[in-house]
Amino acid sequence: MSNPYQVHLPPEILDYIVDFLRDQPETLKQCCLVSKSWVSRTRKHLFANIEFPIADDLETWKEIFIDPSGSPAHHTRTLRIDCVGAVKEEDAEEDGWIPTFSCVTRLWLVLDRDSVSRYNHAISSTPLHKFSSSLKSLRVSASVLPYSWVWNLVRSLSLLEDLALIGPDSYEQWDSQPAAYPSVSPAFTGTLELDLFAMEGITRRLLDLPNGLHFRKFTFSWRRKDDIRWMEELMVACSDTLESLDVTHYVFDYMGPGLIDLSKAPKLRDAILRPRLLNVAWVTIALQTISPKHRDLRQVSIGVHCDLLVVADANIGKTIRGQWMNLDRILVQLWESHGIRPKVVCSVTEEEKEGEEAMHEYIGSLFPEITRRGIIEPVEFVQICWYHQIY
Repeated sequence: MSNPYQVHLPPEILDYIVDFLRDQPETLKQCCLVSKSWVSRTRKHLFANIEFPIADDLETWKEIFIDPSGSPAHHTRTLRIDCVGAVKEEDAEEDGWIPTFSCVTRLWLVLDRDSVSRYNHAISSTPLHKFSSSLKSLRVSASVLPYSWVWNLVRSLSLLEDLALIGPDSYEQWDSQPAAYPSVSPAFTGTLELDLFAMEGITRRLLDLPNGLHFRKFTFSWRRKDDIRWMEELMVACSDTLESLDVTHYVFDYMGPGLIDLSKAPKLRDAILRPRLLNVAWVTIALQTISPKHRDLRQVSIGVHCDLLVVADANIGKTIRGQWMNLDRILVQLWESHGIRPKVVCSVTEEEKEGEEAMHEYIGSLFPEITRRGIIEPVEFVQICWYHQIY
């Protein structure tokens, strides 16, 4: 007999309550104890993001969820695997764990140098292409990238929209690997992020895909002068779709800035330029290529770090400070000609974040004119998180 005093909430209210708690896992676990009807609602959030840091974690998952029909893996949207070498061919079979993750849209693979060396053969045969039925975003982070394996994986994912390759080193060259291409290339309508020792190999392969490229955002870390050419090639290939550009400059050469021609991307809506070492002039040169064709450009941001003016050599220090003054003048001109109010994104460590007032003064010294005239957006502070720490 039902309790006449028991309150029954409408299903849509229950869903709203659980969705509101999506970022509070401990509270969601308590919700599972309220009623059986709450379990399925909480699971879609508790299992939305799954990580396998080590092989033991993967084995534990397989032992707990032996029956695929009872696995909560179908709730997972983001999957991170740090133990790629532990993935076996049988894991992709009908009764394996890979098919249970049928709704994964974002896959993050992390490979360290030891695992790549130890599991080279195993990695090359890893059946991760079985995620192709749903996967739209792939991120590969590695201290050493096995390029041929990466490309074979990329070309097997026909629904791929976002691609991120993070690996400043490699034991093999792109050019030494056969360039095999799919009959139907990935969609590639999202974000392309490249932080590699050299961009030529992956760029050549991407540009040769049969259906072309349609990325809306580029995030590049520029480490070699030769990469400027390949960055420009990619910008030209996506000139009709590219709306956002985020470029970090790591080249240690303050006398030869190179050129990023923003006129190659007339559809730009926002751009952030980050000088990480002693070269600031390239930002000024890039901004000078903004033209009246950039009708949609609304935000230009400059990424800075507090150590950019700390230079031991007095002559070099004077040159770098002069570059900042030139950039300050260009930003004023950008405001006067295009009405674009510049924004500063300041990368800080946890300790530096506490000295926020001092950081504002520091930025004011970098950009005295736009600060004095009040044409600068509020400074945004971004916590530094080096991806190298995950290896």
